[in-house]
Amino acid sequence: RDNLEWLARATNWAKFTATASLGVIHKGHEKEALQLMATYLPKDTSPGSAYQEGGGLYALGLIHANHGGDIIDYLLNQLKNASNDIVRHGGSLGLGLAAMGTARQDVYDLLKTNLYQDDAVTACLIFVVVVVLCCGGEAAGLALGLVMLGSKNAQAIEDMVGYAQETQHEKILRGLAVGIALVMYGRMEEADALIESLCRDKDPILRRSGMYTVAMAYCGSGNNKAIRRLLHVAVSDVNDDVRRAAVESLGFILFR
Repeated sequence: RDNLEWLARATNWAKFTATASLGVIHKGHEKEALQLMATYLPKDTSPGSAYQEGGGLYALGLIHANHGGDIIDYLLNQLKNASNDIVRHGGSLGLGLAAMGTARQDVYDLLKTNLYQDDAVTACLIFVVVVVLCCGGEAAGLALGLVMLGSKNAQAIEDMVGYAQETQHEKILRGLAVGIALVMYGRMEEADALIESLCRDKDPILRRSGMYTVAMAYCGSGNNKAIRRLLHVAVSDVNDDVRRAAVESLGFILFR
């Protein structure tokens, strides 16, 4: 924070990313988070840069990732009141991170509403624990998966797969592909029926989701059946990205 002049010089998505990076600097400082980030958060009196405000909400999620507490309700209200796509993008990311694994229905419903607006700037990127500061779209799809992490929530899976098969926005579809996988984190054989369905889909992005779902469901297990499936897809699928996803997913199965 002694070198904030670079933040003032940033514009557009660079400002969003730079502001969000403050959440990494202040990770774990939860009691002071609102005070530390006050300059960058949405205000009723004098609206600031949408990129800065969206990045500020994302930063709050990074600070509180996986143990949001009271900040979840703050982010929920900010997302409800957001009138700008970029602020909604940051709010969705922040809310998904803060509410990770809580399976809170009110959070899920709000994120689903944002997803159904069919706005490509609001659907989600990132992959599991690796938080990538992103430029561009995909926020609500991943946030849905983060909130429902490991829950195997049948309604969430039905909603997300159904919308993924309908949407015309590739960015939204990519976000949902990862979000679907997160819902099955650690579920092992319970995810097999979904994996089979995704792997048979004609859309290569949903087949990639099948690979990610194998990775999340069997993460760290070293399961031989999962490894054989991924190795088979890595040499047989007609799509380069699906084959890459299969190889990447092997790392999640074998990381222990």
